[in-house]
Amino acid sequence: MKYSLLISGTGGQGVMSAGASLAATAAVLGCSTFVPWYGAAQRGGIAKCTVVLSDKPILSPLPGKCMGMIAMSDDACQKGLAEVAQDGLVIRNCNRAKSKIRSGGIYLMDVPADDMAKEIGDIRMANMILIGALLGYTKLIPKELVLAGVQMKLAKKGEQVVLANQKALDQGFEWGADASHIKKLEAKAATESKYSIEKTTVGEILDTPKLRAIVEKMFPQVLNHPLLETGRTFKFIDAIPYMKDMLKPEDLDNFSDALEEIE
Repeated sequence: MKYSLLISGTGGQGVMSAGASLAATAAVLGCSTFVPWYGAAQRGGIAKCTVVLSDKPILSPLPGKCMGMIAMSDDACQKGLAEVAQDGLVIRNCNRAKSKIRSGGIYLMDVPADDMAKEIGDIRMANMILIGALLGYTKLIPKELVLAGVQMKLAKKGEQVVLANQKALDQGFEWGADASHIKKLEAKAATESKYSIEKTTVGEILDTPKLRAIVEKMFPQVLNHPLLETGRTFKFIDAIPYMKDMLKPEDLDNFSDALEEIE
């Protein structure tokens, strides 16, 4: 058994603690690695980590493509798709990740992790719910072992903290174990679109009249962003975290569709 996982989100969502906790629990059964990538999380960028679980020694902690991804935010989901292998699993917090997924050939599980965490009484439990959903679906680690690991790791923080984390994991397990929550996104035929949010830069959009006209029509407020000129070399998808207060998920979907139709 070997499973490689990408966990991605924004700073403050518990990306690193979720990855480290999963790796520590898995180490009881075999081998595991945890590699954090801090990036520009403090400036609103994406924080991510990779976790590899195996019952044999792990030769490299850096997988070329991951078998699964937990995405805690919309930006993290869209950017992380390129790191997921064909027929891989994407588990996303659908309270925050709502944009259309354009890459096919994956299994998708939407989890309303924020809503579930609020019912528990602590929005910070969303990361544990998502970890639970992964384990409930993949059966990588027995639930009893995971719950015992939480007890051991968090005992010093008090019974209330332990119980909240255990409840979050338990609810995630139940969600992930329900086959009705998973769907296959079929691979699509390769397109030869000249422009896309993944490969077109901000500068190219600003300097190409027909592309700039789309921005002026759909979300003109972006053209007044104080850092717009500074970000000219950014691919549009990489600039999204700096414009997230100006854009809605549906704006990005419509903009992406419009770009791909331009010849």
